[in-house]
Amino acid sequence: MFATHRQPLAEPRRQLHSGPRHHKHPSGGRRGRFDSLQTGNRRVTSSHSAPSDSHLIQPAPLRPGDRVHVVSPAGPVVPELLEEGLATLRAWELDVVVDEAVYARRPGADYLAGEDQARAAAFLNAWRDPQCRALFCSRGGFGSQRMLPLLNDLDVRAQPRHLVGFSDITALHLHLAGNLRLQTWHGPVVKSFALHRDDPQDSVEHLRALLFGEKERTWSIEGLRTLRPGRAQGRLLGGNLCVLVHQLATDFCPSLHDAILVVEDVGEVDYRIDRLFTALRHSLKGQRLAGLVLGDFSDAAGVYVDEQGTDAFLAMLAREFKCPVVAGAPVGHRSPNLTLPMGAPAELNADQGRLTLLT
Repeated sequence: MFATHRQPLAEPRRQLHSGPRHHKHPSGGRRGRFDSLQTGNRRVTSSHSAPSDSHLIQPAPLRPGDRVHVVSPAGPVVPELLEEGLATLRAWELDVVVDEAVYARRPGADYLAGEDQARAAAFLNAWRDPQCRALFCSRGGFGSQRMLPLLNDLDVRAQPRHLVGFSDITALHLHLAGNLRLQTWHGPVVKSFALHRDDPQDSVEHLRALLFGEKERTWSIEGLRTLRPGRAQGRLLGGNLCVLVHQLATDFCPSLHDAILVVEDVGEVDYRIDRLFTALRHSLKGQRLAGLVLGDFSDAAGVYVDEQGTDAFLAMLAREFKCPVVAGAPVGHRSPNLTLPMGAPAELNADQGRLTLLT
């Protein structure tokens, strides 16, 4: 169903890439034209009205022939696991650059794709490539937080780039989207493209359409489960719950006051999830959320809660937040994993189980 709002807010001022290309958006509502994506009880629809953030920096949409870089700010990846994802990016007619640093490993800690300084240098070199339009993260893992202090010279306003990734890449989303006000994309890493090969919601195509500016400006995910009723507006932030909580006490995590927070996780069992949600609720930055959206929590069953009780357990924890709360967002480590615009204006209607985003 088409998402309407009684009091639509003004559209944001759009920051485009300083190159010769300019992306023009509809100045008026093209009524009756929506995108629709549905699986089970969830549906993605599009409209033209949503809250806004006048300070948001939004890179220009991609075009065929644009250069993009694949980077490894966290864990390493073996070449074979990137093949399908790289083939997909090239099928989009993008000029894909994969530096050898993508496959590096740090001696003595080979869960990292090289030393912190080397990963940061590779990330900055890709970002500063004058022809680069986007950075696709090869995988998550761990390590993005370690290089955050080395990115102080990153100028996202002078050099806006698309950044795509999830899981450990949450560390970058929180800083770039939350602190620096660059819209980033919480979506599949290159390694996980193959996971969505048979995805009914077509997570990879959803990502492509967003990057190339082919979706309507405003779109909604519907059919979410209401855990606490209410409506809220705010900028969308979040990502992996564990990464978020471990970044809360640092300057690299923005205030979450009045934000609509989306969270997901994998492999965190019952009591550890409780610990993470409790830390978030008690934190100074997390006490005034505008709204909370639960994505997928894979492998959350543990000693005290079995697989059948996981949803009820998560709902119990989420209801302890004093804001509108929904569950069932198609976001996380399993398929589907629909891309979300971090930092973008959003509206949560928990009464109707709908999250609306302006891109």
